[in-house]
Parts: sequence; C-alpha cells; structure tokens
Amino acid sequence: MPRIVDDTFNQMYSAGPERFAFCGAFALFEYALKQTYPVNGSGIAWPNWCAFIRTSPDLNANANGTLKAAINCVLNNPPMIQKARDGQPQFEFEALAGSGNEAICEALKRIRNNLFHGGKQPYKDRDRQLVEAGLEIIEGFLDINPCMRTAFCAGAR
Repeated sequence: MPRIVDDTFNQMYSAGPERFAFCGAFALFEYALKQTYPVNGSGIAWPNWCAFIRTSPDLNANANGTLKAAINCVLNNPPMIQKARDGQPQFEFEALAGSGNEAICEALKRIRNNLFHGGKQPYKDRDRQLVEAGLEIIEGFLDINPCMRTAFCAGAR
C-alpha cells in the first residue's frame, strides 16, 4: 500500500531533485565541520562555523566563473528569511551579516533553513537558483579545504 510520505517525497523529488542533493550535501558539510573543527557547546555539539569562517581562505578570491556566479547570486540577492507577521510566516528581505565567507556561509544556512522550515512550496525558479548556487558554494569550500573534503567524503559512507 503506498504511503502518503512516499507519494509526497516522489512528487517533491520530481519537481526539484537538486533540493535533496543540497539537503544531503549540507548535512555532510556540517558533519565535516564537526569532524574538522572543535565543536561548540557544552551539551549539544554544534558545528563550529566561526572557526571555519575564520580559518578558511576567501572563497571569492579563489573562485572560477561558475563559483563566482553562485557567490554573486547569494550575495547580490540573498535568500530571504521568514518573520512572524500577524501570526503568519512572511518572507522578508534582510541583509546578510558581515562580508566574504561570513556572508556566504550565512546565505548557505538561510538556503537550508528555507528548505527545511520555510515552506518552499510551490518550488519556484528562484528557489532552484539558490539551491544550485548553494551546491556550487559547498563544492567550492570543499575544494579549498582538503580536511573538510576528506571528512565530507567519509561522512557519506
């Protein structure tokens, strides 16, 4: 007997398989952060984004044309965030904090948050553009950080 979860998953996958690739890649990226940098927190172990940002080479300085386009996509028109307005979620523009890798990483986290929590249904062209840019950015960070790349690949096993 088909389950509603399976049917819904198949419909979502058909409408945008890249979002499942992004969710998996982001999960492995945070796994790699935990394996490569000291974790934050004294109870729950949180990925140490700050240490990663502080020690990683500037992604934009090392970017090729495709990666530069992805970075420009998220920096020049960043993913929106949801705010509560009259008891309802509403997407609104909010500038990214910082610059360089800090802003790029904030954009990555917003893409993830919007996919997981933001009600991205229906899935639109702009959503697809951000997800594809996010995948390119994750790949770019892994290219300039061999320890992260090794942990990322190990996490997939």
